[in-house]
Amino acid sequence: MKKIAGIIMIIIGFCLTVIVKIGPSKETSWLFRYGELVPLLVAIAIIIPGWIMYNKNR
Repeated sequence: MKKIAGIIMIIIGFCLTVIVKIGPSKETSWLFRYGELVPLLVAIAIIIPGWIMYNKNR
């Protein structure tokens, strides 16, 4: 179960990174209220624990 949670966290973080790199649209403009740094930090904060959970439970 922890392995699946880690994979889901990695996917969510990757999606946030892709949204930031593509740029704001009408649907995602709320992410860019404070600039690009905040969504990238949130993506990193999601990816790293997900990666650790996935690697520990392989």
